[in-house]
Amino acid sequence: MQDEQSSIFELSLLGFFNVLSLIGMKYLHSSRAMVRFRQAPATEVPLWSWGLIPAVLVAYLLIPGMITPALEDNLDIGLHSEEGSFSASSLAGGYLLGGGLVAFFIWQHVVGTLRQPPATLGICGAPLANLPPFVLFYGLFFPPLLLLGILWAGLLEKLGHEAVPQEAVRMFTEAFSRGEGLEIALLVFNAVVLAPLWEELMFRGVFFGLLRSRSGTGSALVLSSAVFAAYHLSLDALLPLFFVGLALGYIYDRTRSIYFAILFHALFNSVMLFIQWLLAGS
Repeated sequence: MQDEQSSIFELSLLGFFNVLSLIGMKYLHSSRAMVRFRQAPATEVPLWSWGLIPAVLVAYLLIPGMITPALEDNLDIGLHSEEGSFSASSLAGGYLLGGGLVAFFIWQHVVGTLRQPPATLGICGAPLANLPPFVLFYGLFFPPLLLLGILWAGLLEKLGHEAVPQEAVRMFTEAFSRGEGLEIALLVFNAVVLAPLWEELMFRGVFFGLLRSRSGTGSALVLSSAVFAAYHLSLDALLPLFFVGLALGYIYDRTRSIYFAILFHALFNSVMLFIQWLLAGS
């Protein structure tokens, strides 16, 4: 009974913070807000075709997946690798090289072939005045995400789904339990540096940018976020990642700069890893 009352109190408190967060987000979005986002100068309309989107998404799935096993066979720096899985070194190397090749292809096609400026992909600076609203938005974002995660996990549990952690989370937790400092550092590098760089270029720069120019901001936010969430192949994280995609798309739309989306993505992944570190140490 006491545990039930405690849970009700915690959910009520979280609901209260959610109301405050939604009010804060609405104010931050309004033109009357004293602290609001400033957009970079407008750029050209994207000229790449719809076919570029599935091409880069499939390439990002396949190319690192082909490079990683090759590195696993040739790299030997003393890192742990269980049977049927890859070591952190080969995984980070696979995504560094594979993601870099995909990014180079995007750059070559858009800037080299189509002769469009890098700003069309969001590769441009944005006013540093965006930092205060960025920090405020980042803080307001977490209460709704936490509530959504709790409700989604509860729904899946009622439907009989057994929770399965994402592969990166599993590897990080196991590396922490073994005390593998270098392995942990490589996994953090993969999650905090590489994933935000490559994924924001694909999902916000290529995907969201084209959708926004053809279908409008609302459709671009929903569709790009849905694909972003599904792309991570985790039912447990599907709805929370959809909400994360909405936040990333909103940041990109408000600033027109991919750098703020990359920063938001990196900070989000950092917090998630920090939580896993706390859970693993408890």
